[in-house]
Amino acid sequence: MNTYEFFFEYFGKHLLDCEGLTPSAAAWKVLSSSHKQKKGTVSRLTSGWAILRPHKSTIQLELAASGLEYTGNTINRYDAFEEEFESWDGVEPRMFLTFDKAPIPISNLFLTLDKRMIRICSPKTVQNFDINAEPNELSGDVQKVLWSRKQKAMELEKKIRKVE
Repeated sequence: MNTYEFFFEYFGKHLLDCEGLTPSAAAWKVLSSSHKQKKGTVSRLTSGWAILRPHKSTIQLELAASGLEYTGNTINRYDAFEEEFESWDGVEPRMFLTFDKAPIPISNLFLTLDKRMIRICSPKTVQNFDINAEPNELSGDVQKVLWSRKQKAMELEKKIRKVE
């Protein structure tokens, strides 16, 4: 299964009927179209995040579509991605998306197959990083935030051990 097939099978088909379109055309249509939300409004995917996985994908934006898991604003992208990285066994692929005002171009869609090459797909860029590698000045915000959290957790653990 290629990236566009994965995108459509585990996310896009819940939002639009794209029968007869190639997988890349279907992905483009889903990303550039407006979708009905649970509250009745219609809009493009302009903010938030999604994690696509076999069996059940999760999205922050509450769309009026069945087959997806919704979190609403209860969890931000850093928390969602961090939870997924910690719980993911690395066996089945994932796709990590962040939405912004502009739609994600299909050229920025990539599967993550391994924690040593996480790929965060967004409208402007694709952030690529090893979840265990220290970020540098060229690293994206997701890697920097998650690394910082990891360092703070390690410092807290050291303090707790000293107290014990």
